Amino acid sequence: MLKPINSTYSFKADTMSVNSVTGEYEDPLMKWPLRGAAFTNEVGEALRPLIGDLATVSWVPALLYIGADVYDKYKNNQTEYSPNSERCLKQAVFQGMASIALPLVAVKFGQNLFSLFGGMEEDKLTYNYKEHVTKTAQQFVANGKMRAYRNNDDECRNAFLDSVNNSLDYRKEKNTEKNPLKKIYRTFEKKTTSALKINSKENIDNFATETIDELILIRKRLLSPTDEFLKTDLYESYKIATDNGQTNNVAVKSVLNSRLHKKMLKGKTVKTIGGFIALALAIKPIDNFVEHVLIGKVINNTIENIDKIKVNKANKSINTQA
Repeated sequence: MLKPINSTYSFKADTMSVNSVTGEYEDPLMKWPLRGAAFTNEVGEALRPLIGDLATVSWVPALLYIGADVYDKYKNNQTEYSPNSERCLKQAVFQGMASIALPLVAVKFGQNLFSLFGGMEEDKLTYNYKEHVTKTAQQFVANGKMRAYRNNDDECRNAFLDSVNNSLDYRKEKNTEKNPLKKIYRTFEKKTTSALKINSKENIDNFATETIDELILIRKRLLSPTDEFLKTDLYESYKIATDNGQTNNVAVKSVLNSRLHKKMLKGKTVKTIGGFIALALAIKPIDNFVEHVLIGKVINNTIENIDKIKVNKANKSINTQA
């Protein structure tokens, strides 16, 4: 999402980058594959539902590229060494907004928007809510609750439902933060889900009950398998884990966690697609807004006003001395 900004300044670098045929300057930082480094964070964030925290690593090449580009535009005016703070400011604003802030907003909005497609399924829950319940189940398993309630299915089920409800209450409290973008989306989500009649308390409880009941059944089958269950991939994974030295309890947790991960895969894939679609649609509007409105009008006008104030102060100082 990077391109030179049209202004009174040229954002270029060195004499080795002048085209020998046309005589025109060609910014080396705008050439592929180097330019691709500017997109790694956007791609990483779009893939975050699938790759998790690995997406954070994608910010490293992007930030290094952005830092190099901003410094280059401060230091050089095309083929001339000519440090200029205004040129640096404009490029920093452009990179900060067009390569970091606004694309991230677009990706997150696309992911959340496509999460609503989950409400079209039988359980009437968005993928975000399904993922939240499933992640709560992963934590429930990791904390040894399944084993603790192994002799009482009803207590296990009730304990899990309490965990889900408590986590949702905390989520709602957390979402009361004064973040305007979050408020806009939450308002949109609330009205949409209400109109579609999805994400109701009953739907959440039903999905949570189905989730924990499946885990209870799988755990029982792993520890006391039927002839039919012995042929399943679940039991094969359990057997491989125990053969590799894992205890029964650890092997069961591993299989249950894998099962829960697969339950989230569809929703994460849909959200990832939504992030990429939103990013593709937003690229040009973001560039145009940042270049022509934010920088072309707001930043340029601000710089002009500051320059006028400096000139006026200088004139007053001269008149006073005279």
